[in-house]
Amino acid sequence: MDKIAYISGGTVVYWNSIVLTLAAATAICFFLAFYIGKGGNVAAGFAAVPIALVLSLVAARFFHWYCRADSYDGFLAAMTDYTSGGYALMGVFLGCFLSAGLLRLVRLSRSLPEMLDAMALSGCAGIAVGRLSSLFNASDRGQVLEHFKSLPFAWPVTNAVSGAVEYRLATFMLQSMAALLLFAGLTAFYLRGHRKGSLKDGDTSLIFLLIYGASQVVLDSTRYDSLFFRSNGFVSVVQVLGALGLGLAIFVFSKRMVKAYG
Repeated sequence: MDKIAYISGGTVVYWNSIVLTLAAATAICFFLAFYIGKGGNVAAGFAAVPIALVLSLVAARFFHWYCRADSYDGFLAAMTDYTSGGYALMGVFLGCFLSAGLLRLVRLSRSLPEMLDAMALSGCAGIAVGRLSSLFNASDRGQVLEHFKSLPFAWPVTNAVSGAVEYRLATFMLQSMAALLLFAGLTAFYLRGHRKGSLKDGDTSLIFLLIYGASQVVLDSTRYDSLFFRSNGFVSVVQVLGALGLGLAIFVFSKRMVKAYG
Protein backbone atom coordinates (compact mmCIF):
# COMPACT_ATOMS: atom_id res chain seq x y z
CA MET A 1 0.00 0.00 0.00
CA ASP A 2 1.43 3.38 -1.01
CA LYS A 3 1.74 5.97 1.74
CA ILE A 4 -0.31 9.12 1.23
CA ALA A 5 1.51 12.46 1.34
CA TYR A 6 -1.61 14.65 1.41
CA ILE A 7 -5.24 14.79 0.32
CA SER A 8 -6.81 17.85 -1.26
CA GLY A 9 -10.50 17.45 -1.95
CA GLY A 10 -10.76 14.40 -4.17
CA THR A 11 -7.07 14.46 -5.09
CA VAL A 12 -4.73 12.03 -3.36
CA VAL A 13 -0.97 12.48 -3.73
CA TYR A 14 1.34 9.65 -2.70
CA TRP A 15 4.90 9.90 -1.43
CA ASN A 16 6.27 7.52 -4.03
CA SER A 17 4.81 9.74 -6.79
CA ILE A 18 6.59 12.74 -5.29
CA VAL A 19 9.92 10.89 -5.15
CA LEU A 20 9.56 9.65 -8.73
CA THR A 21 8.79 13.19 -9.89
CA LEU A 22 11.94 14.42 -8.12
CA ALA A 23 13.89 11.60 -9.78
CA ALA A 24 12.65 12.65 -13.22
CA ALA A 25 13.52 16.28 -12.51
CA THR A 26 17.00 15.23 -11.33
CA ALA A 27 17.60 13.21 -14.50
CA ILE A 28 16.37 16.06 -16.74
CA CYS A 29 18.60 18.67 -15.09
CA PHE A 30 21.71 16.50 -15.26
CA PHE A 31 20.97 15.53 -18.86
CA LEU A 32 20.75 19.15 -19.98
CA ALA A 33 23.87 20.03 -17.98
CA PHE A 34 25.97 17.21 -19.44
CA TYR A 35 24.66 17.38 -23.00
CA ILE A 36 24.65 21.14 -23.48
CA GLY A 37 27.79 21.52 -21.37
CA LYS A 38 29.70 19.30 -23.78
CA GLY A 39 28.61 21.41 -26.72
CA GLY A 40 25.52 19.51 -27.82
CA ASN A 41 22.78 21.22 -29.78
CA VAL A 42 20.64 23.22 -27.34
CA ALA A 43 17.50 22.67 -29.40
CA ALA A 44 18.16 18.92 -29.49
CA GLY A 45 18.68 18.83 -25.74
CA PHE A 46 15.42 20.58 -24.93
CA ALA A 47 13.52 18.64 -27.59
CA ALA A 48 14.78 15.33 -26.19
CA VAL A 49 13.20 15.94 -22.78
CA PRO A 50 9.46 15.94 -23.68
CA ILE A 51 9.92 13.26 -26.35
CA ALA A 52 11.76 10.99 -23.93
CA LEU A 53 9.17 11.61 -21.21
CA VAL A 54 6.26 10.58 -23.44
CA LEU A 55 7.98 7.57 -24.99
CA SER A 56 9.32 6.41 -21.62
CA LEU A 57 5.89 6.65 -20.01
CA VAL A 58 4.28 4.58 -22.76
CA ALA A 59 7.09 2.01 -22.94
CA ALA A 60 7.31 1.67 -19.15
CA ARG A 61 3.56 0.98 -18.95
CA PHE A 62 3.73 -1.48 -21.87
CA PHE A 63 6.46 -3.57 -20.21
CA HIS A 64 4.61 -3.53 -16.89
CA TRP A 65 1.42 -4.64 -18.63
CA TYR A 66 3.31 -7.44 -20.39
CA CYS A 67 4.72 -8.77 -17.12
CA ARG A 68 1.70 -8.04 -14.91
CA ALA A 69 -1.28 -8.35 -17.24
CA ASP A 70 -3.49 -9.53 -14.36
CA SER A 71 -3.20 -6.02 -12.85
CA TYR A 72 -5.24 -4.52 -15.70
CA ASP A 73 -8.61 -5.03 -17.34
CA GLY A 74 -6.90 -5.38 -20.71
CA PHE A 75 -4.24 -3.96 -23.00
CA LEU A 76 -6.34 -0.97 -24.04
CA ALA A 77 -7.11 -0.08 -20.44
CA ALA A 78 -3.45 -0.36 -19.48
CA MET A 79 -2.24 1.88 -22.29
CA THR A 80 -4.93 4.57 -22.00
CA ASP A 81 -5.59 4.92 -18.27
CA TYR A 82 -2.51 6.15 -16.38
CA THR A 83 -4.31 7.06 -13.16
CA SER A 84 -3.43 3.65 -11.72
CA GLY A 85 -1.15 0.72 -12.43
CA GLY A 86 2.60 0.45 -12.51
CA TYR A 87 5.63 1.13 -14.67
CA ALA A 88 8.81 -0.75 -15.49
CA LEU A 89 12.17 1.03 -15.52
CA MET A 90 13.26 -0.90 -18.63
CA GLY A 91 10.69 1.10 -20.58
CA VAL A 92 12.46 4.32 -19.63
CA PHE A 93 15.67 2.98 -21.15
CA LEU A 94 13.84 2.19 -24.37
CA GLY A 95 12.05 5.53 -24.44
CA CYS A 96 15.28 7.47 -24.00
CA PHE A 97 17.04 5.46 -26.70
CA LEU A 98 14.17 5.97 -29.15
CA SER A 99 14.06 9.72 -28.49
CA ALA A 100 17.82 10.04 -29.05
CA GLY A 101 17.55 7.97 -32.23
CA LEU A 102 14.63 10.03 -33.53
CA LEU A 103 16.48 13.32 -33.00
CA ARG A 104 19.52 11.94 -34.79
CA LEU A 105 17.32 10.66 -37.61
CA VAL A 106 15.92 14.13 -38.24
CA ARG A 107 19.46 15.52 -37.87
CA LEU A 108 18.61 17.77 -34.95
CA SER A 109 21.39 16.17 -32.92
CA ARG A 110 24.85 15.69 -34.40
CA SER A 111 25.70 12.41 -32.67
CA LEU A 112 23.64 9.58 -31.20
CA PRO A 113 26.43 8.27 -28.92
CA GLU A 114 27.02 11.78 -27.56
CA MET A 115 23.38 12.12 -26.47
CA LEU A 116 23.32 8.58 -25.09
CA ASP A 117 26.35 9.39 -22.92
CA ALA A 118 24.50 12.31 -21.33
CA MET A 119 21.40 10.15 -20.89
CA ALA A 120 23.43 7.40 -19.21
CA LEU A 121 24.95 9.81 -16.72
CA SER A 122 21.66 11.53 -15.92
CA GLY A 123 19.93 8.15 -15.76
CA CYS A 124 22.24 7.05 -12.96
CA ALA A 125 21.30 10.12 -10.94
CA GLY A 126 17.60 9.64 -11.63
CA ILE A 127 17.70 5.95 -10.66
CA ALA A 128 19.56 6.73 -7.44
CA VAL A 129 16.73 9.05 -6.41
CA GLY A 130 13.86 7.10 -7.93
CA ARG A 131 14.64 3.83 -6.17
CA LEU A 132 14.02 5.58 -2.84
CA SER A 133 10.31 5.69 -3.70
CA SER A 134 10.14 2.15 -2.32
CA LEU A 135 10.61 3.63 1.16
CA PHE A 136 6.90 4.47 0.97
CA ASN A 137 5.47 1.17 -0.26
CA ALA A 138 6.20 -2.56 -0.12
CA SER A 139 7.97 -2.93 -3.47
CA ASP A 140 11.53 -3.90 -4.43
CA ARG A 141 12.49 -6.02 -1.44
CA GLY A 142 14.03 -9.44 -0.91
CA GLN A 143 13.96 -12.22 1.64
CA VAL A 144 13.28 -11.79 5.35
CA LEU A 145 16.39 -10.95 7.37
CA GLU A 146 16.82 -12.04 10.96
CA HIS A 147 19.79 -9.96 12.07
CA PHE A 148 19.31 -6.66 10.22
CA LYS A 149 16.52 -4.19 10.99
CA SER A 150 17.75 -0.93 9.50
CA LEU A 151 18.99 0.59 6.29
CA PRO A 152 20.90 0.03 4.09
CA PHE A 153 20.29 -3.71 4.46
CA ALA A 154 16.71 -4.05 5.70
CA TRP A 155 13.44 -2.11 5.82
CA PRO A 156 10.08 -3.13 7.32
CA VAL A 157 7.06 -4.27 5.35
CA THR A 158 3.71 -5.43 6.68
CA ASN A 159 2.75 -8.95 5.64
CA ALA A 160 -0.56 -8.66 3.76
CA VAL A 161 -1.76 -12.04 5.07
CA SER A 162 -0.67 -12.16 8.72
CA GLY A 163 -0.37 -8.42 9.38
CA ALA A 164 3.05 -8.99 10.97
CA VAL A 165 5.93 -6.59 10.34
CA GLU A 166 8.79 -8.26 8.45
CA TYR A 167 12.26 -6.85 7.92
CA ARG A 168 13.21 -7.72 4.38
CA LEU A 169 16.34 -7.11 2.34
CA ALA A 170 16.14 -3.50 1.11
CA THR A 171 17.00 -4.25 -2.51
CA PHE A 172 15.82 -0.78 -3.52
CA MET A 173 18.40 0.85 -1.25
CA LEU A 174 21.22 -1.33 -2.58
CA GLN A 175 20.14 -0.43 -6.12
CA SER A 176 20.06 3.25 -5.22
CA MET A 177 23.53 3.10 -3.69
CA ALA A 178 24.91 1.20 -6.69
CA ALA A 179 23.46 3.80 -9.08
CA LEU A 180 24.88 6.65 -6.98
CA LEU A 181 28.36 5.12 -6.93
CA LEU A 182 28.17 4.48 -10.67
CA PHE A 183 27.07 8.08 -11.23
CA ALA A 184 30.05 9.40 -9.27
CA GLY A 185 32.53 7.16 -11.08
CA LEU A 186 31.12 7.76 -14.56
CA THR A 187 30.93 11.52 -13.99
CA ALA A 188 34.60 11.63 -13.01
CA PHE A 189 35.48 9.52 -16.08
CA TYR A 190 33.34 11.67 -18.37
CA LEU A 191 34.59 15.05 -17.12
CA ARG A 192 38.24 13.93 -17.12
CA GLY A 193 37.99 12.58 -20.64
CA HIS A 194 36.15 15.67 -21.84
CA ARG A 195 38.78 17.95 -20.28
CA LYS A 196 41.66 16.06 -21.89
CA GLY A 197 39.86 15.66 -25.21
CA SER A 198 40.44 11.89 -25.16
CA LEU A 199 36.87 10.80 -24.58
CA LYS A 200 35.27 8.80 -27.37
CA ASP A 201 31.55 9.38 -27.75
CA GLY A 202 29.61 6.33 -26.66
CA ASP A 203 32.19 4.98 -24.21
CA THR A 204 30.40 6.40 -21.19
CA SER A 205 27.08 4.80 -22.13
CA LEU A 206 28.82 1.48 -22.86
CA ILE A 207 30.51 1.48 -19.46
CA PHE A 208 27.13 2.30 -17.94
CA LEU A 209 25.62 -0.75 -19.65
CA LEU A 210 28.55 -2.88 -18.52
CA ILE A 211 28.43 -2.00 -14.81
CA TYR A 212 24.72 -1.30 -14.37
CA GLY A 213 23.81 -4.43 -16.30
CA ALA A 214 26.09 -6.53 -14.09
CA SER A 215 24.64 -4.98 -10.93
CA GLN A 216 21.06 -5.70 -11.99
CA VAL A 217 21.83 -9.32 -12.85
CA VAL A 218 22.79 -9.72 -9.21
CA LEU A 219 20.42 -7.38 -7.38
CA ASP A 220 17.24 -8.20 -9.30
CA SER A 221 17.69 -11.85 -8.30
CA THR A 222 17.02 -10.83 -4.68
CA ARG A 223 13.62 -9.22 -5.34
CA TYR A 224 10.36 -10.94 -4.45
CA ASP A 225 8.51 -8.87 -7.06
CA SER A 226 10.71 -9.27 -10.13
CA LEU A 227 9.11 -8.94 -13.56
CA PHE A 228 9.09 -12.27 -15.40
CA PHE A 229 8.57 -13.38 -18.98
CA ARG A 230 5.05 -14.64 -19.62
CA SER A 231 6.37 -17.68 -21.42
CA ASN A 232 7.79 -19.25 -18.24
CA GLY A 233 6.98 -17.13 -15.22
CA PHE A 234 10.35 -17.48 -13.50
CA VAL A 235 13.01 -15.90 -15.78
CA SER A 236 13.50 -12.24 -14.85
CA VAL A 237 13.19 -9.80 -17.75
CA VAL A 238 15.48 -7.34 -15.96
CA GLN A 239 18.21 -9.92 -15.46
CA VAL A 240 18.08 -10.96 -19.11
CA LEU A 241 18.24 -7.35 -20.33
CA GLY A 242 21.04 -6.61 -17.85
CA ALA A 243 23.01 -9.56 -19.20
CA LEU A 244 22.41 -8.40 -22.79
CA GLY A 245 23.67 -4.91 -21.93
CA LEU A 246 26.71 -6.42 -20.25
CA GLY A 247 27.35 -8.64 -23.26
CA LEU A 248 26.97 -5.75 -25.73
CA ALA A 249 29.55 -3.64 -23.92
CA ILE A 250 32.00 -6.55 -23.68
CA PHE A 251 31.55 -7.31 -27.40
CA VAL A 252 32.15 -3.70 -28.51
CA PHE A 253 35.19 -3.16 -26.30
CA SER A 254 36.67 -6.56 -27.19
CA LYS A 255 36.21 -5.95 -30.91
CA ARG A 256 37.87 -2.56 -30.57
CA MET A 257 40.84 -4.02 -28.68
CA VAL A 258 41.33 -6.82 -31.18
CA LYS A 259 41.18 -4.37 -34.05
CA ALA A 260 43.67 -2.01 -32.39
CA TYR A 261 46.13 -4.46 -30.84
CA GLY A 262 45.44 -7.81 -32.49
